[in-house]
Amino acid sequence: MKKVFRYMGTIIVVLAILFLILYSNGDIGTCKSNIENDARISHQIDDSWQVAKSTTDTMSAMLFYDENLSHYTFSIYVNRAGLSFGYFFRGGGSTNIEYESIAEYKIEGYQEKAYLSLNKQQVSKVEIDKGNTVEIIDIDYSKPFAIVLPSGKGAIKFYNRDGNIVETIPILL
Repeated sequence: MKKVFRYMGTIIVVLAILFLILYSNGDIGTCKSNIENDARISHQIDDSWQVAKSTTDTMSAMLFYDENLSHYTFSIYVNRAGLSFGYFFRGGGSTNIEYESIAEYKIEGYQEKAYLSLNKQQVSKVEIDKGNTVEIIDIDYSKPFAIVLPSGKGAIKFYNRDGNIVETIPILL
């Protein structure tokens, strides 16, 4: 019986050491369900601010904004490949592009792009032309949006409510 407790104790110590090594190397991030809360705490974002967000298995984009759309900030998290767990903050702030147009954030090494806008252009849909098929994503033209889409999988076009194309402004993070 003493051997069982000794083996269990050894296993617990080894797991604790492994956890501490991973944590100290920055290989343990925020779980998918806690990304918004982590961003609010880390960036001191008021709880009264609304959020537009989009999360995939590899990226999460959030646009936080006040009631009047006069103040805003964004946060982008990525899920690293390899031996890491959770999502990690990659970039954030406000560039004024989100206010004027659509900011297109590309992160080196990732096959997705984050599109963020306070939607002053009244974007109502996104069209993804994959060659043989066209996928359409509807957007509420009266609200800000954040959307994560695959890059290189087709032509992506944003249309305002009048049917005009709205150009994006690319930013490399």
